[in-house]
Amino acid sequence: MAVMEFKGEFEVRTDPGTISSFISDIDRITSIIPDVQSKERINSSSAKLIVKAGQSAIKGKFNLLFEIKNVASGESAEISAKGSGAAGSLDLKAKYSFSNVSNGSTLVKWVVDLKIGGMIATMGSRVLNGTAEKYISVLTDSFRKSFET
Repeated sequence: MAVMEFKGEFEVRTDPGTISSFISDIDRITSIIPDVQSKERINSSSAKLIVKAGQSAIKGKFNLLFEIKNVASGESAEISAKGSGAAGSLDLKAKYSFSNVSNGSTLVKWVVDLKIGGMIATMGSRVLNGTAEKYISVLTDSFRKSFET
């Protein structure tokens, strides 16, 4: 099993409540995930997704249960995605915290813990880490751009 952690932060010109509202809406938050092949909404905080992920030799479709958890309005939120595909399994946990900054913007800090198992985990750690980092970067950019006008 490969275990990775990624951290970062970005600033957006909106208030923490708007960000909290976005991340706690299952339809809006799943709309920024790249390469979603299908989505089945289970309830207001969870959905089943089929997502195509990866690059070159390490890509495939994953059946995921995506869940929004522990939303503290205007302060923090957590999401998780857990599932498997032909190439292996993944378990992603992301934590976000939001805080006002002096110019009317919000600082979003995030930490993503990712566990990958199965055949896909046998790839070299440099290749696997680079692929995961690229995918998380795309997700983070999509999240940030959701608040730009």
